Amino acid sequence: MKNVMLALAIGFAVAGCATSPATMDFDYDTTKDFAAQKTFAWMPATGNAAANELLVKRIRSSVDQQLQAKGRAPAADNPNFLIAMDVSGKTAYGGSTGVGVSVGIPVGAAGRISVGGGKSKPVETKEGTLVLHFVDAKTKALFWQATASGGVQPGGSPEEQQKRINDVIAQMLAQFPPKK
Repeated sequence: MKNVMLALAIGFAVAGCATSPATMDFDYDTTKDFAAQKTFAWMPATGNAAANELLVKRIRSSVDQQLQAKGRAPAADNPNFLIAMDVSGKTAYGGSTGVGVSVGIPVGAAGRISVGGGKSKPVETKEGTLVLHFVDAKTKALFWQATASGGVQPGGSPEEQQKRINDVIAQMLAQFPPKK
């Protein structure tokens, strides 16, 4: 019985440390000629993205590398499309963890006194959303968009954060250009 309880406790601890996989959503203009979209540039960071310069650098670096691997090139002058990003985060509460103690003291032949107490704490998780917008440089019309949402690990090392960002960006850009 003791071994079963230990195994359950370890299982819950490991599950509690896991990060939920990111959910992805894509949308695009079906009339756009994606083959002609060869060069890109970044729009200035705004909103929450502007507040975290290191995060913006990591995201831009990952997008740049992965778009270049797909045959796209950065261009300061006359790019075909511009990239904008939205970053948001929140703390979500779900379920709770609890600890309790109860003591029973036998009194007489058929009686007993029980004393107990417990404490519960809500489970907090950090969730983040990243949206990439690809906009035509001339018309400013949105033609491709990807959204990734999921659990984040804000306490990770810079290398761990970059790896997670690279993985999420790879999933997002797997749908660019769309296969028509």
